[in-house]
Amino acid sequence: MFTRIHSVSSMSRRAGVAAASFATFALLATACSDSKSVSGADSTSSSSTSVAVTSTTLAPATTLAPTTTAAPTTVAPTLAPTTVAPLPVCAESTAPSESALGVNVIDGDWNGDAVADQAVSWAEDSGSGPVWFVRAEVNGGVSSSITLGDLGVGFAEVLDRVDVDYSLGAPEGTNRDELLAVVGSNAAGFNLGVFGVGADGCIFRFDSGGGVPFELPIHGAAAVVSGLICDGGAGSQFLVRLEAETDDGSNWTTLDTKIERTGATSLGDGVSIPGEMLTSDAAILRYSNAECFGDPYF
Repeated sequence: MFTRIHSVSSMSRRAGVAAASFATFALLATACSDSKSVSGADSTSSSSTSVAVTSTTLAPATTLAPTTTAAPTTVAPTLAPTTVAPLPVCAESTAPSESALGVNVIDGDWNGDAVADQAVSWAEDSGSGPVWFVRAEVNGGVSSSITLGDLGVGFAEVLDRVDVDYSLGAPEGTNRDELLAVVGSNAAGFNLGVFGVGADGCIFRFDSGGGVPFELPIHGAAAVVSGLICDGGAGSQFLVRLEAETDDGSNWTTLDTKIERTGATSLGDGVSIPGEMLTSDAAILRYSNAECFGDPYF
């Protein structure tokens, strides 16, 4: 361990210097206490400097209100008023009574809208004999009728739906069913009539031109017979009148005639195809009956 030794002479000199210093401080203190204030006019040896302090006041931060997005206004579309076409007024609209006779009903599409409609035939007792009617009932449309009147010993009966002018690819609504009905009878057989529903929604009976009702005889005699078939091909359908006659009872000459629509409410003869048959041919039986696609009516 090292010991630091200070010399005496040095320490004595430092003590004398310190004593002199203290004496000097004492004199200065006394002088200060006897003098005036250093401020104001009496202060000549010193000047006072004032420093302006600039205070900046910050405006409070502006709080922005949250932006509100208005929901889009939905305006309901204005619908045009629905116009419903009035139902047609047909010449007749007779319906079967509770006491109707010989009522028969079939289905078909009389206005071409692919919705099933109906047709009905019946008679009402007039007191002097039955009065016969045929009526078309259009689903969603009107029902209209035709009075056939007193048919004597005959009768009326709706048989089936047929098509006199079906064409594949025809405009919608133009391929309408027609209805086939018995419109009279006699000892030789029956007479068939064809009915339809026109663009006006009312039933009508086809004529052969000039207002004469179109009729197809279904007769069977010893030497002369006539019948009807439904036929078609290449996307079409139509009616064919069949006729045959014989001189010897064994050999038959035949004539097949296509029925064509010659007007809005008229039918007439179209192309005819002659032929020959024997009594032994099974097909000869078709010439004295009426059938559509294999279903004989009598």
